[in-house]
Amino acid sequence: MFYYAAHGQKIIKGWIKLDKQLLIIDLDGTFVSVNTFHKWMKFIFIEELKRLHFISVFKILKIVGLRFTKSINHAQMKFAILELSEQNITTTQIDAFVNTLDTYVNHTILEQLQKKCGTSILATAAPLLYAKQIKEKYYFDYVIATPSTKVSPWKENIKDEKSKNVSILLESQHLSYQTSILYTDHHDDTPLIRYTQKTYLINPSIETKDKLEDENISFTVLM
Repeated sequence: MFYYAAHGQKIIKGWIKLDKQLLIIDLDGTFVSVNTFHKWMKFIFIEELKRLHFISVFKILKIVGLRFTKSINHAQMKFAILELSEQNITTTQIDAFVNTLDTYVNHTILEQLQKKCGTSILATAAPLLYAKQIKEKYYFDYVIATPSTKVSPWKENIKDEKSKNVSILLESQHLSYQTSILYTDHHDDTPLIRYTQKTYLINPSIETKDKLEDENISFTVLM
Protein backbone atom coordinates (compact mmCIF):
# COMPACT_ATOMS: atom_id res chain seq x y z
CA MET A 1 0.00 0.00 0.00
CA PHE A 2 1.60 3.26 -1.06
CA TYR A 3 0.23 6.45 0.42
CA TYR A 4 1.29 9.47 2.42
CA ALA A 5 -0.97 11.15 4.94
CA ALA A 6 -0.97 14.91 4.80
CA HIS A 7 -2.51 15.42 8.22
CA GLY A 8 -2.34 13.24 11.30
CA GLN A 9 -5.34 14.97 12.87
CA LYS A 10 -8.81 15.93 11.74
CA ILE A 11 -8.28 19.55 12.81
CA ILE A 12 -6.53 21.70 10.23
CA LYS A 13 -5.51 25.28 11.05
CA GLY A 14 -8.21 25.54 13.69
CA TRP A 15 -11.01 24.27 11.47
CA ILE A 16 -12.72 20.93 11.89
CA LYS A 17 -12.27 18.80 8.78
CA LEU A 18 -15.62 17.30 7.80
CA ASP A 19 -15.42 14.39 5.37
CA LYS A 20 -18.41 15.53 3.33
CA GLN A 21 -16.88 14.30 0.11
CA LEU A 22 -14.23 11.90 -0.99
CA LEU A 23 -12.39 13.19 -4.06
CA ILE A 24 -10.34 10.61 -5.96
CA ILE A 25 -8.32 12.28 -8.68
CA ASP A 26 -6.20 10.83 -11.46
CA LEU A 27 -3.08 12.78 -12.47
CA ASP A 28 -2.10 12.45 -16.15
CA GLY A 29 -4.73 13.83 -18.49
CA THR A 30 -6.90 14.76 -15.52
CA PHE A 31 -5.39 16.95 -12.82
CA VAL A 32 -2.77 17.97 -15.38
CA SER A 33 -3.34 17.92 -19.12
CA VAL A 34 -0.07 16.14 -19.95
CA ASN A 35 1.58 12.77 -19.42
CA THR A 36 3.89 13.57 -16.52
CA PHE A 37 6.07 10.51 -17.01
CA HIS A 38 6.90 11.51 -20.57
CA LYS A 39 7.72 14.98 -19.25
CA TRP A 40 9.82 13.38 -16.53
CA MET A 41 11.90 11.35 -18.99
CA LYS A 42 12.64 14.49 -21.01
CA PHE A 43 13.43 16.42 -17.82
CA ILE A 44 15.95 13.94 -16.43
CA PHE A 45 17.57 13.51 -19.84
CA ILE A 46 18.22 17.27 -20.02
CA GLU A 47 19.34 17.41 -16.38
CA GLU A 48 21.85 14.60 -16.86
CA LEU A 49 23.06 16.16 -20.09
CA LYS A 50 23.61 19.51 -18.38
CA ARG A 51 25.63 17.79 -15.66
CA LEU A 52 27.65 15.92 -18.29
CA HIS A 53 26.53 12.58 -16.88
CA PHE A 54 26.99 10.86 -20.20
CA ILE A 55 26.62 7.33 -18.84
CA SER A 56 23.12 8.22 -17.59
CA VAL A 57 22.32 9.96 -20.88
CA PHE A 58 23.32 6.82 -22.78
CA LYS A 59 21.23 4.63 -20.45
CA ILE A 60 18.15 6.80 -20.99
CA LEU A 61 18.59 6.68 -24.76
CA LYS A 62 19.03 2.91 -24.61
CA ILE A 63 15.88 2.44 -22.51
CA VAL A 64 13.82 4.63 -24.84
CA GLY A 65 15.28 2.82 -27.85
CA LEU A 66 14.33 -0.56 -26.42
CA ARG A 67 10.80 0.65 -25.86
CA PHE A 68 10.60 2.15 -29.35
CA THR A 69 11.54 -1.18 -30.88
CA LYS A 70 9.11 -2.95 -28.51
CA SER A 71 11.93 -4.97 -26.98
CA ILE A 72 10.53 -4.01 -23.57
CA ASN A 73 7.00 -3.14 -22.50
CA HIS A 74 5.83 0.10 -20.90
CA ALA A 75 6.13 -1.22 -17.33
CA GLN A 76 9.71 -2.36 -17.95
CA MET A 77 10.58 1.04 -19.39
CA LYS A 78 9.03 2.81 -16.40
CA PHE A 79 10.91 0.60 -13.96
CA ALA A 80 14.25 1.21 -15.71
CA ILE A 81 13.75 4.99 -15.88
CA LEU A 82 12.56 5.10 -12.30
CA GLU A 83 15.54 3.06 -11.09
CA LEU A 84 17.95 5.42 -12.85
CA SER A 85 16.07 8.42 -11.43
CA GLU A 86 16.31 7.13 -7.89
CA GLN A 87 20.07 6.79 -8.28
CA ASN A 88 20.77 10.20 -9.81
CA ILE A 89 18.05 12.78 -9.24
CA THR A 90 17.93 15.07 -6.18
CA THR A 91 14.94 16.40 -4.22
CA THR A 92 15.72 19.88 -5.52
CA GLN A 93 15.47 18.63 -9.09
CA ILE A 94 12.18 16.88 -8.36
CA ASP A 95 10.77 20.11 -6.93
CA ALA A 96 11.91 21.97 -10.04
CA PHE A 97 10.16 19.41 -12.22
CA VAL A 98 6.90 19.66 -10.27
CA ASN A 99 7.00 23.44 -10.69
CA THR A 100 7.05 22.99 -14.48
CA LEU A 101 3.58 21.40 -14.26
CA ASP A 102 1.87 24.57 -13.01
CA THR A 103 0.68 25.65 -16.45
CA TYR A 104 -0.98 22.28 -17.08
CA VAL A 105 -3.10 22.11 -13.91
CA ASN A 106 -6.88 21.78 -14.24
CA HIS A 107 -8.13 24.77 -12.26
CA THR A 108 -11.64 23.41 -11.87
CA ILE A 109 -10.27 20.46 -9.91
CA LEU A 110 -7.74 22.63 -8.09
CA GLU A 111 -10.54 24.88 -6.81
CA GLN A 112 -12.29 21.82 -5.39
CA LEU A 113 -9.11 20.84 -3.56
CA GLN A 114 -8.62 24.33 -2.17
CA LYS A 115 -12.12 24.35 -0.68
CA LYS A 116 -11.09 21.50 1.63
CA CYS A 117 -14.67 20.24 1.82
CA GLY A 118 -13.63 16.62 2.30
CA THR A 119 -10.81 14.14 1.80
CA SER A 120 -8.76 14.11 -1.39
CA ILE A 121 -6.67 11.32 -2.88
CA LEU A 122 -4.28 11.64 -5.79
CA ALA A 123 -4.45 8.17 -7.37
CA THR A 124 -2.01 7.84 -10.23
CA ALA A 125 0.15 5.49 -12.27
CA ALA A 126 2.92 8.09 -12.10
CA PRO A 127 5.91 7.36 -9.85
CA LEU A 128 5.64 8.19 -6.16
CA LEU A 129 9.11 9.71 -6.64
CA TYR A 130 7.53 12.96 -7.82
CA ALA A 131 3.82 12.32 -7.14
CA LYS A 132 4.37 12.87 -3.42
CA GLN A 133 5.68 16.37 -4.15
CA ILE A 134 2.62 17.05 -6.32
CA LYS A 135 0.46 15.93 -3.43
CA GLU A 136 2.20 18.35 -1.05
CA LYS A 137 2.04 21.30 -3.43
CA TYR A 138 -1.58 21.00 -4.51
CA TYR A 139 -3.48 20.37 -1.27
CA PHE A 140 -4.07 16.61 -1.57
CA ASP A 141 -4.54 14.66 1.66
CA TYR A 142 -3.16 11.38 0.30
CA VAL A 143 -1.32 10.04 -2.71
CA ILE A 144 -1.33 6.53 -4.12
CA ALA A 145 1.22 6.04 -6.89
CA THR A 146 3.63 3.61 -8.52
CA PRO A 147 6.19 2.76 -5.82
CA SER A 148 9.96 2.85 -5.66
CA THR A 149 11.86 0.15 -7.54
CA LYS A 150 13.09 -1.01 -4.13
CA VAL A 151 9.61 -2.33 -3.36
CA SER A 152 9.17 -6.01 -4.15
CA PRO A 153 7.08 -7.20 -5.86
CA TRP A 154 7.01 -3.99 -7.88
CA LYS A 155 3.74 -3.16 -9.64
CA GLU A 156 2.48 -0.17 -11.55
CA ASN A 157 -0.41 1.56 -9.84
CA ILE A 158 -2.87 1.03 -12.69
CA LYS A 159 -6.26 -0.56 -13.34
CA ASP A 160 -7.14 -3.22 -10.72
CA GLU A 161 -3.97 -2.46 -8.75
CA LYS A 162 -4.95 1.19 -8.37
CA SER A 163 -8.50 0.26 -7.36
CA LYS A 164 -7.19 -2.22 -4.79
CA ASN A 165 -4.76 0.30 -3.31
CA VAL A 166 -7.44 2.98 -3.01
CA SER A 167 -9.73 0.51 -1.21
CA ILE A 168 -6.94 -0.46 1.20
CA LEU A 169 -6.29 3.20 1.98
CA LEU A 170 -9.97 3.91 2.59
CA GLU A 171 -10.29 0.94 4.93
CA SER A 172 -7.17 1.92 6.87
CA GLN A 173 -8.42 5.50 7.30
CA HIS A 174 -12.05 4.53 8.01
CA LEU A 175 -13.25 6.30 4.89
CA SER A 176 -16.02 5.23 2.53
CA TYR A 177 -16.92 5.35 -1.15
CA GLN A 178 -20.40 6.50 -0.07
CA THR A 179 -19.84 10.16 -1.05
CA SER A 180 -17.02 9.56 -3.50
CA ILE A 181 -16.34 11.57 -6.66
CA LEU A 182 -13.80 10.36 -9.21
CA TYR A 183 -12.04 12.57 -11.74
CA THR A 184 -10.31 10.68 -14.53
CA ASP A 185 -9.72 10.79 -18.27
CA HIS A 186 -9.38 7.12 -19.12
CA HIS A 187 -11.24 3.83 -19.13
CA ASP A 188 -8.21 2.20 -17.43
CA ASP A 189 -9.85 3.45 -14.22
CA THR A 190 -13.00 1.39 -14.82
CA PRO A 191 -12.25 -0.91 -11.81
CA LEU A 192 -12.26 2.21 -9.63
CA ILE A 193 -15.21 3.80 -11.40
CA ARG A 194 -17.37 0.82 -10.44
CA TYR A 195 -16.97 1.74 -6.75
CA THR A 196 -17.33 5.50 -6.87
CA GLN A 197 -20.66 7.29 -6.65
CA LYS A 198 -20.03 9.91 -9.34
CA THR A 199 -17.52 10.05 -12.19
CA TYR A 200 -16.29 13.11 -14.04
CA LEU A 201 -14.40 12.46 -17.27
CA ILE A 202 -11.84 15.09 -18.24
CA ASN A 203 -11.51 15.45 -22.03
CA PRO A 204 -12.14 11.71 -22.56
CA SER A 205 -11.44 9.94 -25.82
CA ILE A 206 -14.29 8.49 -27.86
CA GLU A 207 -12.96 5.05 -26.93
CA THR A 208 -13.22 5.80 -23.22
CA LYS A 209 -16.79 7.10 -23.51
CA ASP A 210 -17.83 4.15 -25.64
CA LYS A 211 -16.34 1.59 -23.25
CA LEU A 212 -18.07 3.10 -20.23
CA GLU A 213 -21.37 3.37 -22.08
CA ASP A 214 -21.06 -0.27 -23.13
CA GLU A 215 -20.86 -1.16 -19.43
CA ASN A 216 -23.83 1.11 -18.61
CA ILE A 217 -21.63 3.29 -16.43
CA SER A 218 -22.93 6.83 -15.99
CA PHE A 219 -20.52 9.77 -16.14
CA THR A 220 -20.35 13.50 -16.70
CA VAL A 221 -17.91 14.95 -19.19
CA LEU A 222 -15.85 18.02 -18.24
CA MET A 223 -13.83 19.70 -20.96
